[in-house]
Amino acid sequence: MTLDLVFVGANAGRTALAQLTAELGVSVRILAERVTVMEIFPVNILTIELAASDPQRDEAASWFARRGIHQLATAA
Repeated sequence: MTLDLVFVGANAGRTALAQLTAELGVSVRILAERVTVMEIFPVNILTIELAASDPQRDEAASWFARRGIHQLATAA
């Protein structure tokens, strides 16, 4: 599963993903990374590949939501 995630803070993405892999036992591969500014805040946008079972994917979605990590919409 490929996701585009938005993290507040220029370096927040990699730290959060390391915590995700440690807590849930999923595998994450970073495909692309960029830092930009939304309003006045630096944000880190990561495109990742998440390797996980269906229950782990559901838990990862909840994990992201609890931490305020947003997923960008993808074109259908």
